[in-house]
Amino acid sequence: MQPDEVTFSNPVLAFCFDACKHRKERNMSLPKAGVTTRGIGFELERLRTKAQLTLQDVGKGLGVSASTISRLENGKRQPTPEEVSAMLAVIGVIGPERNRLLDRARGGDGSGLVEASNPTVQSRTYLNFETRATVITDFELMLIPGLAQTPEYAYAIISAIQVDEEESSIEVRVGRRMARQAILARRRPPELNLILTEAALRLPIGGPGVMTRQLRHLVDLAGRANTTIRVIPADVVGHAGLLGQFVILDFANDKPVVHVEDRTTGLFLDEPARVALYRLTVEKLAAVALDEEDSVRLMKSIAREFDGE
Repeated sequence: MQPDEVTFSNPVLAFCFDACKHRKERNMSLPKAGVTTRGIGFELERLRTKAQLTLQDVGKGLGVSASTISRLENGKRQPTPEEVSAMLAVIGVIGPERNRLLDRARGGDGSGLVEASNPTVQSRTYLNFETRATVITDFELMLIPGLAQTPEYAYAIISAIQVDEEESSIEVRVGRRMARQAILARRRPPELNLILTEAALRLPIGGPGVMTRQLRHLVDLAGRANTTIRVIPADVVGHAGLLGQFVILDFANDKPVVHVEDRTTGLFLDEPARVALYRLTVEKLAAVALDEEDSVRLMKSIAREFDGE
């Protein structure tokens, strides 16, 4: 018997994996692994862990090896809808969550992912990418990036932009944002490259005291070996970032991903041409930004101005 041959008796699961087997026998090409694939894998891993099942448990239920399940969860190849359906059946996932994941598995070639109607899944997908990244390059037009925010600055920002949430929900969001910063304290933290505008540094979010402490926190971050902060000065009135913020996430063994977000939609891109366009944008922004030393000098100066108010 082959390692990945199905041996379970459940007729639904047998049908699902039999369909996948015949597809391979007919030499039908499976979709390339991409950002959608990795997002599906993150969700499958989360649901399996939530069900307190091991890779071996799911593999046994499907009659395949644990390494096969691991490859699907790690996004090494895109799972077919039949495979996703079978895995969800073993894990015990039904209802809307099952339908959502199956829709994503049927949704295309794996090269892009938009979570327009489910901000919770969008945030979870981004967090999974962020925690795995080895290099994070974040450009922000009017705000301080989340990984560099103090709790009180984060609270002021979230209170302002989350127009439909209660106080308790805002506090939960702040806690989650602060928890994300744990990656910066790892033994091998990611390389963090931040590009900000002077306008963002001068916007008095939360008041002078909040901004003074936020700016001093940025100065402290800039002193870390793994972090660079570059500021685009106010006299550069036109630059390549005027369309808004974005993040480029690089990985040790996977393709880079670009994340672009607005109020209701998060867009994840990994097509080489699009990623290259965002890298070129970073180059253009870096060309007009102050160097690291002058950026720190400017942040200290603005902090003193706020502190003196």
